[in-house]
Amino acid sequence: MDLYLKARKLAQEKAQQIIDGIKPDEYFVENDECKETIYLLSDPEQRTILLKKFDQNEKQKAVASLRSYIRWKRRRRIIRNSSKIAAILVLVIGIAITFYSPSPTNLQTREPDGYLTPGKPQATLILANGQEIKLDRELELKEKNTAILNKKSGEVVYTPDSGNVEIQQYNTIKVPRYGEYSVVLSDGSRIKLNSESELRYPVVFTGEQREVYLKGEAYMEISKDQKPFIVHAYDTRIKVYGTSFDVNSYNPDEIRIVLVQGKVGIHHSKMQEVILYPNQLARVSEKEGIVVKENINVNYYIAWQEGYFAFEEERLEDIMTTLSRWYRMKVIFENPQLKDIRFTASVQKEENISKLLNQFELTRTVSFNIIENQIFIK
Repeated sequence: MDLYLKARKLAQEKAQQIIDGIKPDEYFVENDECKETIYLLSDPEQRTILLKKFDQNEKQKAVASLRSYIRWKRRRRIIRNSSKIAAILVLVIGIAITFYSPSPTNLQTREPDGYLTPGKPQATLILANGQEIKLDRELELKEKNTAILNKKSGEVVYTPDSGNVEIQQYNTIKVPRYGEYSVVLSDGSRIKLNSESELRYPVVFTGEQREVYLKGEAYMEISKDQKPFIVHAYDTRIKVYGTSFDVNSYNPDEIRIVLVQGKVGIHHSKMQEVILYPNQLARVSEKEGIVVKENINVNYYIAWQEGYFAFEEERLEDIMTTLSRWYRMKVIFENPQLKDIRFTASVQKEENISKLLNQFELTRTVSFNIIENQIFIK
């Protein structure tokens, strides 16, 4: 018996042990679908029918949806015993996918050390006088009446003293490719910047409005204040009413805003303000104006700032563009038609990218050849 068959046999035995140990009546399950799935998985005959009827893509969707459900519950602190059931389901379905999937694909790879490595917290701080400081160590600075503390965890914090500041001065934080970084502004608002992003902001907010300027992508948790908070993303202006949201402006011609909590007002050119509510997404462009999509799963859009990538029915080209900002790699499509294939998948950001590519190859629609830092797709 070869190594792969041994692994499949072990996965089957482990799945059986977990399933046999599930007793649904011992737990309070608030989701009927979750309860029904447990009973199906507890019955050997039903389990076989359930798992075998799904193709690989549908299995990936099932696992991604369950993971999103768990994280959504945790963020709202209402997950209790149902988390045990959901966690078991993710594990069992994941093991079942391994067991029922075809033999491993021939992912060709030559990855010397240093290639395809994940990114890390890194950024450069530009002070009001133009001085550039690389944020690669703990340090303390003083800018006017404000203390600036850079932490090892990848966060720079602004703490103003009680003195008055008459002239508003700006700092800029730049995050390079393969990086991410967080900044806590003088009003307590926390902003996490994705790779290849830049934020310009006042050292201390002195005017009637709190205004910042963004290029790239950022997840923002804005503190409530009598002064309105304004985010400028090229020609789009976002007025914040104390909230959590994500702004993606990698493409200046189409700005994307996803609202998690609270409320924001979106302005663009001479268009009338559009109000965005939780679980809504807005795309802003000169051609289409402001287009709002309702009832979205926000987890797919904010996953990057929680330590993982999640994709839902996204084009392969867009997925690889996102990944190439984090992993040190260059993507080459040998067959351009493959750019439009859509996938649903998720992966932890610290994991090797080969794990995600293997998921894609299991669909038998695409293959990857890795040579050093180049990924050839055919």
